[in-house]
Order: sequence, then C-alpha cells, then structure tokens
Amino acid sequence: MSSKEPSKHWQEFAKRWSRLGSPLRPCAEDIENFRTAMGDDPRRCLLLGVTPELAELSPQLTAIDNNADMITALWMNRREAILGDWLAMPFAPASFDTIIGDGCLTLLSQSDQHERFFEQLSKLLRPGGKILLRVFVSADNKETREHVCQEALNGKMKGFHAFKWRLSMAIASEATDYTLSVAETAATFDRLITDREQLAATTNWSTEDIDTIDFYRGSDARYCYPTLMQVRKLIPHSLKEIDVIYGSYELAERCPILVLESRK
Repeated sequence: MSSKEPSKHWQEFAKRWSRLGSPLRPCAEDIENFRTAMGDDPRRCLLLGVTPELAELSPQLTAIDNNADMITALWMNRREAILGDWLAMPFAPASFDTIIGDGCLTLLSQSDQHERFFEQLSKLLRPGGKILLRVFVSADNKETREHVCQEALNGKMKGFHAFKWRLSMAIASEATDYTLSVAETAATFDRLITDREQLAATTNWSTEDIDTIDFYRGSDARYCYPTLMQVRKLIPHSLKEIDVIYGSYELAERCPILVLESRK
C-alpha cells in the first residue's frame, strides 16, 4: 500500500479487525486455496500487508505494511514484519519465491499505482516464482446502489459484510476508474436504509454487524474495485496468469485468487 494512505482510517481498521467477516477477511476456504496453489514448498515468501490469517502459509515469510498501527494490532509476535511502501519495497531483485496478498489492489486507488505495483512484484519474484493475490473485483454487469440496498431490504443477501462490499462496488462502478470514497458507502447506506431495526429483522443480521458501517463514516480513504478484465490488462508481460481460484461463499465470484507466474 502507498505511504500516502490515510492513517486514521487504518488505525480504526486495525482496532475493528475482529468484527469484520467474510468476504472482507479471508475465510478457511480462502486460506486452503492459497495453500494448495502455493504448493508444498513455497520457500521464501512475501506477504503484502499483515493479514493474520495468511501468516502461517510459509515458514520463511516476511510481511510488509505501510501502517505501524496495523502491524502492532494484527501481527504481534508472528513472523518478520517491516514498515514499507508496496510501490517502493526495500528488497533486492529476485528476493522471493512466492508473493501473496489479500485485497491489495483495492487499496491502490489509481491505475498508475496498479501498474507500478505489478512491476514491483515482477522485479522481486525469482524465476519460476508465483504471485497469489485475492482480488476484489466489480461485476462485469454493473448494478446500482439503489438495487443493492433494495436486495438487502428484501432479505436476498446472506451476510451484512457481503452486502457492504457489494454496495461499495456498485458505487465504485459509477466512476470510470472504479474508485470511491469509503465515506460514500456509509452516506449511501444512511440515505437508502433508514431503519436498522427493520433491516435486522428482515435479514437476521446482528445489529453489531450492521453497525460496522459506521466505521466508514467520515473516512478519508479511497478504495478501488476494477473488473477482472481491467486487472488482467495491467499484468506486465513478465508475468503470466496460470489460474483463477474461486471460493463457494457469498460474493466469492468477486473475490477470486489470481495466480501468476514469472516468465523469467
């Protein structure tokens, strides 16, 4: 993640990590899919961010995150973690056999950042190495924010966290660069869903889960949800796609693990 990311947003994010659920956090199925795609010997592995669920995927794992609060709150005494920028990482070329990350592209809100990000990964990967990224992507067929909220009010979604992600994606799809202000998700929710008690009764969602929308209110962070086709256009020739792995949980079709391999 770029060192320019708003720090207040990530301080609060770190505090509330335990209250988040799938698909925002990788579930057991995601972790198993990562493990299977990485193979029996991932060797030296770089984790982008400090997602605790991915910490044990390799005995030789280094994590890098640009936010000290995230490292302190989530990493604790796990493997090595350093403070650094994904767009200018302090590692020598060909330092890693495997690079993994969860939702990384969402945090890079400009297309040129995506290009620089993939260039960095390609440079750090050893010949024949793999990159595995769980990517949050918008649907090819756009849906409106109004439609998503009505689907929720009609009881057609299983989980609040999937609803929250889907609403954000609908808002992002209105922009040509598929980015949104995180605060707009909360503002849209407040405008289109005015009775939380009714929502909880209709959906059987807990009020604790519904109240996590308040975390977005006033945030100055921006998220990006490109389509999978757009992501593929950003992959440099030095990398080739070898697989896309989908889970079976709600909204898993928009949270695949993209598996790339070095052509070197």
